[in-house]
Amino acid sequence: MIGERHLILQELTLPPSAEWLPRCGGWLMARVAEGTGYWLQAKAAHRQLNPGDGLIVVRNANGVVRASQLGPLKLQLFIVQPQYLNGVLTVAEWHQLEVAPNNPWAPVSVFAAGEPIGQKFTRLTDQLHSDRLPVRCALLQLWANAVAGGLPAPVSPSASGNKLRDHFRELVGQMTEAELSEHSLNELARQLHCSERHFSRLFREEFGVPFRARQIELRLQRARQLLADSHAKIINVAYESGYRHLGLFNAMFKKRFGLTPHEWRQQNLRKSISPSAQSHSPLPTEPAGTGAPVPFTPI
Repeated sequence: MIGERHLILQELTLPPSAEWLPRCGGWLMARVAEGTGYWLQAKAAHRQLNPGDGLIVVRNANGVVRASQLGPLKLQLFIVQPQYLNGVLTVAEWHQLEVAPNNPWAPVSVFAAGEPIGQKFTRLTDQLHSDRLPVRCALLQLWANAVAGGLPAPVSPSASGNKLRDHFRELVGQMTEAELSEHSLNELARQLHCSERHFSRLFREEFGVPFRARQIELRLQRARQLLADSHAKIINVAYESGYRHLGLFNAMFKKRFGLTPHEWRQQNLRKSISPSAQSHSPLPTEPAGTGAPVPFTPI
Protein backbone atom coordinates (compact mmCIF):
# COMPACT_ATOMS: atom_id res chain seq x y z
CA MET A 1 0.00 0.00 0.00
CA ILE A 2 1.68 3.11 -1.24
CA GLY A 3 0.68 5.30 1.72
CA GLU A 4 2.40 3.00 4.22
CA ARG A 5 5.62 2.50 2.26
CA HIS A 6 8.71 2.56 4.44
CA LEU A 7 11.26 5.36 3.81
CA ILE A 8 9.76 6.56 0.54
CA LEU A 9 9.25 10.30 0.10
CA GLN A 10 5.70 11.06 -1.05
CA GLU A 11 3.60 14.08 -1.88
CA LEU A 12 0.05 14.87 -0.80
CA THR A 13 -1.97 17.86 -2.05
CA LEU A 14 -5.07 18.98 -0.17
CA PRO A 15 -7.67 21.17 -1.91
CA PRO A 16 -8.62 24.43 -0.16
CA SER A 17 -10.30 23.78 3.22
CA ALA A 18 -9.76 20.00 2.92
CA GLU A 19 -8.63 18.01 5.97
CA TRP A 20 -6.25 15.08 6.34
CA LEU A 21 -5.96 12.74 9.30
CA PRO A 22 -2.31 11.56 9.42
CA ARG A 23 -2.71 7.97 10.56
CA CYS A 24 -0.08 5.28 10.05
CA GLY A 25 1.40 2.28 11.83
CA GLY A 26 4.79 3.88 12.50
CA TRP A 27 6.33 7.35 12.60
CA LEU A 28 5.38 9.96 10.01
CA MET A 29 7.35 13.08 9.15
CA ALA A 30 5.72 15.72 6.95
CA ARG A 31 6.58 19.26 5.85
CA VAL A 32 4.67 21.95 4.00
CA ALA A 33 6.08 22.34 0.50
CA GLU A 34 3.56 24.90 -0.77
CA GLY A 35 0.59 26.77 0.64
CA THR A 36 -0.62 27.33 4.19
CA GLY A 37 -2.37 24.96 6.55
CA TYR A 38 -3.21 24.32 10.18
CA TRP A 39 -2.74 21.56 12.70
CA LEU A 40 -6.02 21.14 14.58
CA GLN A 41 -6.23 19.08 17.75
CA ALA A 42 -8.87 18.88 20.46
CA LYS A 43 -8.00 20.72 23.69
CA ALA A 44 -4.89 22.25 22.12
CA ALA A 45 -4.12 25.54 20.44
CA HIS A 46 -4.30 25.49 16.65
CA ARG A 47 -0.92 25.72 14.94
CA GLN A 48 -0.47 27.45 11.62
CA LEU A 49 1.78 25.61 9.15
CA ASN A 50 3.68 27.74 6.66
CA PRO A 51 6.08 26.54 3.93
CA GLY A 52 8.94 24.60 5.55
CA ASP A 53 7.03 23.92 8.79
CA GLY A 54 6.20 20.33 9.59
CA LEU A 55 4.99 17.56 11.86
CA ILE A 56 6.33 14.41 13.47
CA VAL A 57 3.43 12.04 14.13
CA VAL A 58 3.73 8.92 16.27
CA ARG A 59 1.27 6.30 15.05
CA ASN A 60 -2.38 7.30 15.19
CA ALA A 61 -2.50 10.82 16.53
CA ASN A 62 -5.76 12.58 17.24
CA GLY A 63 -5.82 15.66 15.07
CA VAL A 64 -6.06 16.82 11.46
CA VAL A 65 -4.13 18.92 9.00
CA ARG A 66 -6.42 21.45 7.29
CA ALA A 67 -5.60 23.41 4.15
CA SER A 68 -6.26 27.14 4.12
CA GLN A 69 -9.42 28.38 2.44
CA LEU A 70 -7.24 30.52 0.17
CA GLY A 71 -5.52 27.73 -1.73
CA PRO A 72 -4.28 24.12 -1.84
CA LEU A 73 -1.76 22.71 0.61
CA LYS A 74 1.09 20.57 -0.71
CA LEU A 75 2.85 18.27 1.78
CA GLN A 76 5.98 16.15 1.44
CA LEU A 77 6.19 13.22 3.81
CA PHE A 78 7.67 9.83 4.57
CA ILE A 79 6.96 7.02 7.02
CA VAL A 80 9.37 5.05 9.21
CA GLN A 81 8.23 1.59 10.26
CA PRO A 82 10.37 0.58 13.29
CA GLN A 83 9.59 -3.12 12.75
CA TYR A 84 11.65 -2.91 9.53
CA LEU A 85 14.68 -1.58 11.44
CA ASN A 86 15.49 -4.69 13.45
CA GLY A 87 19.01 -4.72 12.00
CA VAL A 88 19.50 -1.07 12.96
CA LEU A 89 17.70 -0.50 16.27
CA THR A 90 19.17 -1.99 19.41
CA VAL A 91 16.85 -3.79 21.81
CA ALA A 92 17.11 -0.85 24.23
CA GLU A 93 16.26 1.66 21.51
CA TRP A 94 13.26 -0.40 20.44
CA HIS A 95 12.03 -0.39 24.02
CA GLN A 96 12.48 3.37 24.35
CA LEU A 97 10.70 4.09 21.05
CA GLU A 98 7.90 1.57 21.24
CA VAL A 99 6.90 0.50 24.73
CA ALA A 100 8.58 2.52 27.46
CA PRO A 101 5.88 3.86 29.83
CA ASN A 102 7.86 7.08 30.32
CA ASN A 103 8.29 7.71 26.60
CA PRO A 104 8.65 11.50 26.39
CA TRP A 105 7.35 11.77 22.83
CA ALA A 106 3.99 13.46 22.38
CA PRO A 107 1.75 11.92 19.69
CA VAL A 108 2.45 14.96 17.50
CA SER A 109 5.37 17.39 17.47
CA VAL A 110 5.30 20.52 15.32
CA PHE A 111 8.55 22.04 14.05
CA ALA A 112 9.18 25.37 12.32
CA ALA A 113 10.98 25.94 9.03
CA GLY A 114 13.78 27.81 10.80
CA GLU A 115 14.55 25.00 13.25
CA PRO A 116 17.45 22.64 12.40
CA ILE A 117 15.10 19.75 11.60
CA GLY A 118 13.03 21.96 9.31
CA GLN A 119 16.11 23.24 7.51
CA LYS A 120 17.51 19.72 7.04
CA PHE A 121 14.17 18.42 5.76
CA THR A 122 13.98 21.27 3.23
CA ARG A 123 17.53 20.69 1.97
CA LEU A 124 16.83 16.98 1.69
CA THR A 125 13.64 17.33 -0.33
CA ASP A 126 15.37 19.72 -2.73
CA GLN A 127 17.60 16.89 -3.91
CA LEU A 128 15.38 13.82 -3.61
CA HIS A 129 14.01 12.41 -6.83
CA SER A 130 14.13 8.64 -6.33
CA ASP A 131 13.94 5.85 -3.77
CA ARG A 132 17.56 4.80 -4.14
CA LEU A 133 19.59 3.58 -1.17
CA PRO A 134 21.31 6.95 -0.44
CA VAL A 135 17.92 8.63 -0.40
CA ARG A 136 16.41 6.14 2.02
CA CYS A 137 19.47 6.39 4.26
CA ALA A 138 19.17 10.19 4.28
CA LEU A 139 15.50 9.98 5.29
CA LEU A 140 16.34 7.51 8.03
CA GLN A 141 19.08 9.79 9.34
CA LEU A 142 16.72 12.76 9.36
CA TRP A 143 14.19 10.79 11.42
CA ALA A 144 16.86 9.39 13.76
CA ASN A 145 18.27 12.86 14.48
CA ALA A 146 14.76 14.14 15.11
CA VAL A 147 13.81 11.49 17.65
CA ALA A 148 17.19 10.94 19.31
CA GLY A 149 16.88 14.02 21.49
CA GLY A 150 13.63 12.75 22.95
CA LEU A 151 14.94 9.38 24.06
CA PRO A 152 15.74 8.92 27.77
CA ALA A 153 19.39 8.60 28.66
CA PRO A 154 20.58 5.04 29.35
CA VAL A 155 20.88 4.01 32.98
CA SER A 156 24.48 4.30 34.13
CA PRO A 157 26.10 1.26 35.78
CA SER A 158 26.64 3.16 39.01
CA ALA A 159 22.93 3.96 39.27
CA SER A 160 21.94 0.31 38.98
CA GLY A 161 24.08 -1.15 41.76
CA ASN A 162 23.55 -4.65 40.30
CA LYS A 163 26.48 -6.10 38.35
CA LEU A 164 24.44 -8.83 36.70
CA ARG A 165 21.82 -6.34 35.51
CA ASP A 166 24.56 -4.01 34.29
CA HIS A 167 26.06 -6.88 32.32
CA PHE A 168 22.63 -7.75 30.95
CA ARG A 169 22.07 -4.19 29.74
CA GLU A 170 25.49 -4.11 28.15
CA LEU A 171 25.03 -7.48 26.43
CA VAL A 172 21.37 -7.43 25.41
CA GLY A 173 20.44 -3.75 25.41
CA GLN A 174 23.13 -2.87 22.84
CA MET A 175 22.41 -5.93 20.68
CA THR A 176 20.44 -5.24 17.51
CA GLU A 177 17.04 -6.83 17.28
CA ALA A 178 18.25 -8.92 14.34
CA GLU A 179 21.00 -10.36 16.53
CA LEU A 180 18.53 -11.02 19.32
CA SER A 181 16.26 -13.01 17.01
CA GLU A 182 19.14 -15.26 15.97
CA HIS A 183 20.37 -16.24 19.46
CA SER A 184 18.74 -18.95 21.52
CA LEU A 185 17.76 -18.41 25.12
CA ASN A 186 20.38 -20.94 26.17
CA GLU A 187 23.16 -19.10 24.31
CA LEU A 188 22.30 -15.76 25.85
CA ALA A 189 21.96 -17.18 29.35
CA ARG A 190 25.38 -18.83 29.03
CA GLN A 191 26.94 -15.55 27.89
CA LEU A 192 25.47 -13.88 30.95
CA HIS A 193 26.52 -16.79 33.20
CA CYS A 194 23.05 -17.29 34.61
CA SER A 195 20.14 -19.71 34.23
CA GLU A 196 17.62 -19.44 31.40
CA ARG A 197 14.91 -18.71 33.94
CA HIS A 198 16.90 -15.86 35.46
CA PHE A 199 17.71 -14.42 32.03
CA SER A 200 14.03 -14.52 31.06
CA ARG A 201 13.10 -12.72 34.27
CA LEU A 202 15.72 -10.01 33.63
CA PHE A 203 14.48 -9.54 30.06
CA ARG A 204 10.86 -9.16 31.12
CA GLU A 205 11.71 -6.76 33.93
CA GLU A 206 13.89 -4.64 31.63
CA PHE A 207 11.79 -4.58 28.47
CA GLY A 208 8.25 -5.37 29.64
CA VAL A 209 7.69 -8.40 27.37
CA PRO A 210 8.70 -12.09 27.60
CA PHE A 211 11.91 -12.96 25.75
CA ARG A 212 10.30 -15.67 23.60
CA ALA A 213 7.36 -13.43 22.67
CA ARG A 214 9.72 -10.69 21.49
CA GLN A 215 11.87 -13.14 19.56
CA ILE A 216 8.81 -14.62 17.81
CA GLU A 217 7.60 -11.13 16.87
CA LEU A 218 11.00 -10.20 15.41
CA ARG A 219 11.15 -13.39 13.35
CA LEU A 220 7.64 -12.95 11.98
CA GLN A 221 8.26 -9.30 11.10
CA ARG A 222 11.42 -10.41 9.31
CA ALA A 223 9.39 -13.02 7.42
CA ARG A 224 6.79 -10.46 6.39
CA GLN A 225 9.49 -8.16 5.08
CA LEU A 226 11.06 -11.00 3.07
CA LEU A 227 7.68 -11.95 1.62
CA ALA A 228 7.10 -8.37 0.50
CA ASP A 229 10.59 -7.66 -0.84
CA SER A 230 11.57 -10.92 -2.52
CA HIS A 231 10.27 -13.81 -4.60
CA ALA A 232 11.87 -16.44 -2.38
CA LYS A 233 10.01 -19.67 -1.78
CA ILE A 234 7.96 -19.80 1.41
CA ILE A 235 10.17 -22.52 2.86
CA ASN A 236 13.26 -20.37 2.27
CA VAL A 237 11.56 -17.43 3.97
CA ALA A 238 10.84 -19.69 6.92
CA TYR A 239 14.51 -20.72 7.16
CA GLU A 240 15.71 -17.12 6.82
CA SER A 241 13.36 -16.13 9.65
CA GLY A 242 14.68 -18.76 12.03
CA TYR A 243 12.07 -21.49 11.50
CA ARG A 244 13.12 -25.00 10.55
CA HIS A 245 9.61 -26.47 10.36
CA LEU A 246 7.37 -25.09 7.59
CA GLY A 247 4.14 -26.16 9.30
CA LEU A 248 5.07 -24.31 12.50
CA PHE A 249 6.06 -21.24 10.51
CA ASN A 250 2.75 -21.18 8.64
CA ALA A 251 0.78 -21.62 11.86
CA MET A 252 2.67 -18.89 13.73
CA PHE A 253 2.43 -16.47 10.80
CA LYS A 254 -1.32 -16.97 10.43
CA LYS A 255 -1.86 -16.59 14.17
CA ARG A 256 -0.01 -13.25 14.11
CA PHE A 257 -1.24 -11.73 10.83
CA GLY A 258 -4.50 -13.58 10.12
CA LEU A 259 -3.26 -15.00 6.80
CA THR A 260 -0.88 -17.75 5.74
CA PRO A 261 2.43 -16.54 4.27
CA HIS A 262 1.20 -17.40 0.76
CA GLU A 263 -2.11 -15.58 1.29
CA TRP A 264 -0.33 -12.54 2.75
CA ARG A 265 2.08 -12.35 -0.20
CA GLN A 266 -0.73 -12.64 -2.75
CA GLN A 267 -2.76 -9.95 -1.01
CA ASN A 268 0.25 -7.65 -0.76
CA LEU A 269 1.07 -8.24 -4.43
CA ARG A 270 -2.46 -7.35 -5.53
CA LYS A 271 -2.36 -4.12 -3.52
CA SER A 272 1.04 -3.14 -4.89
CA ILE A 273 0.00 -3.50 -8.56
CA SER A 274 -3.63 -2.43 -8.36
CA PRO A 275 -4.19 0.96 -10.05
CA SER A 276 -6.85 1.82 -7.49
CA ALA A 277 -4.50 1.02 -4.63
CA GLN A 278 -1.85 3.30 -6.11
CA SER A 279 -4.17 6.22 -6.78
CA HIS A 280 -6.17 5.94 -3.54
CA SER A 281 -3.92 5.29 -0.58
CA PRO A 282 -5.55 3.94 2.60
CA LEU A 283 -3.48 6.34 4.69
CA PRO A 284 -5.27 9.64 4.06
CA THR A 285 -8.86 10.17 5.07
CA GLU A 286 -11.60 11.85 3.08
CA PRO A 287 -11.03 15.60 2.78
CA ALA A 288 -13.93 17.77 3.81
CA GLY A 289 -16.35 18.46 1.02
CA THR A 290 -14.83 16.18 -1.65
CA GLY A 291 -16.03 12.69 -0.70
CA ALA A 292 -12.91 11.02 -2.14
CA PRO A 293 -9.56 9.97 -0.68
CA VAL A 294 -6.59 12.23 -1.29
CA PRO A 295 -4.06 10.49 -3.55
CA PHE A 296 -0.41 10.14 -2.59
CA THR A 297 2.34 10.47 -5.17
CA PRO A 298 5.87 9.08 -4.69
CA ILE A 299 8.51 11.65 -5.56
